[in-house]
This record gives sequence, structure tokens and C-alpha cells, in this order.
Amino acid sequence: MRQADFTRDEFVWTTRVPLPPDSWAAAEDPVTLHYAPEGREDHPLDDAEIASAAWVVDHLPALLTALRPAVRAHHGALQPEGEEVRREEPSLEDLLGISALYVHPVARNGIPYVGVEFDCSWDEEHGLGVLMHGTRVVDVGGADTAFQLRIAEQDAADPRTGLDDDLIGHWSSAPFDHGVMECSELELRADGRGWSSSTNGFGEYVTRLTWCCPEPGVVELRAEDGDVARHHYTVAPAAPPHSADQVTSVTFEEPVEFCHQFAKSG
Repeated sequence: MRQADFTRDEFVWTTRVPLPPDSWAAAEDPVTLHYAPEGREDHPLDDAEIASAAWVVDHLPALLTALRPAVRAHHGALQPEGEEVRREEPSLEDLLGISALYVHPVARNGIPYVGVEFDCSWDEEHGLGVLMHGTRVVDVGGADTAFQLRIAEQDAADPRTGLDDDLIGHWSSAPFDHGVMECSELELRADGRGWSSSTNGFGEYVTRLTWCCPEPGVVELRAEDGDVARHHYTVAPAAPPHSADQVTSVTFEEPVEFCHQFAKSG
């Protein structure tokens, strides 16, 4: 990727990039990538900025795979209280399409922040946006979530007080669910918010929550309805059943969404 690949419109430097053809919600045509939708003057991109945009393009398959569970949970949490997401409902691929990418001029640990904007059939007015830091989901909301520099800057500067960095990310019980007909997921974000879900043959139920670590090795999960649960946990490598390869896992003494062990996947 070179400066010559970018053009300047009235507000921002842009280029067109193809999406990985086998990615979910991928458009057939290239989509627009915007560099620094906010917080930058109009001078040409320097080598570091071009390298940041190239990093995002190179890692798109992993980024798009990692954000899908969060988008699915976001949609599931919009269902009426107590109502499961049924299997026969339209898939995310039917409801969403990627419309734009935004690379922000801010990084944490050398990894840039990138926003993904979707055309969204269930909210055509506000759309859907996801902000990512590597394969970690920072936030999900309206389309503006993808291009607001403020959200990326806050996450980049956040000291993570009261949280355990080792827990931040997306966790799935799937690798440890050999022979089980249901799966649980847990996503703990760096701003103290998150969600959990339980999925079986009938559908999926999603719970939005907040979390903190009141003491080492203990996580407190507070659901939207006010229910609070404390879980003792350990984070360590573990090999799922019938696998010789170890993955980063968290094991809870008290089950979360009916499961004790989860593998990190984002």
C-alpha cells in the first residue's frame, strides 16, 4: 500500500480495498477505507500511517471473524426481554453488509484501532458500527461507533483500573464442549461492559452485563436486571479434549452460563 493508493476528498484520505471473499457480510465490490475520519489535518499520509492502514487490510480476515460474535450478541440483546433468538430467523449475513472501514490515528501497544460500519436492515436510520483494537471488540453501537475518534482515544488511554487485563476479550466454551449440545460465550470489554450468552438447539439467549475484579482471582458480573454473581477464576493454557494444542483458557469455580471453562478467541 502506497500514498498513491489514497485520494483526498473534502474531509479525509480514502482508498478502496477488497474484503476477504469468504468473510461473512462481505460485499462483492471493494469498500472504502477512510484513514483518520477525525483528528487529522489534510497533509499526505506518512509511512507510519500507510503501514497502519496496510496492517488493517492484512488482518481483515481475523478482524471480521472476531467481531461477528459481538454483532450477533448485540442483535440478540435487542430482542424483547425473555425472548430467544430463534434458529429460523434471518442470519446476520441476510441482515448486514459491510459498507466502510475506518482506521484511526491512534494505537495501543502498536496496534491500530479500526472501525467497521455496516448497512443494517433492523435500524436503517442509525446503522451499525463496531470499533476494534486488533481482534478485541472495543464497542458496538450505531454507525458512528466506527468512526468516533473519542472512543478509540479513551480506550487507548484507559488504565484498566479494577479490571484484570487477562480477562479482557471474547471467550467461548465451544472448544471444551465435546459431546455437549449447547455452547456458552462471554465477552468482557475494557470499559467494564460485556455480555454472556447460552446457545442450544432451540436458540440463543443474551445477557448484557458489567464487570469488575473486586480482588485478585475474583470477577463480579452484574446483569442488566441487577443480578450480581461473583466467580473465582484462573487463566492458564489448557488443551481442549481431543487436541494436543493448548489455548488460553479461563476456568471458573462457579459456572458462567452453565459452563466452567472457556477458550479465548478474541
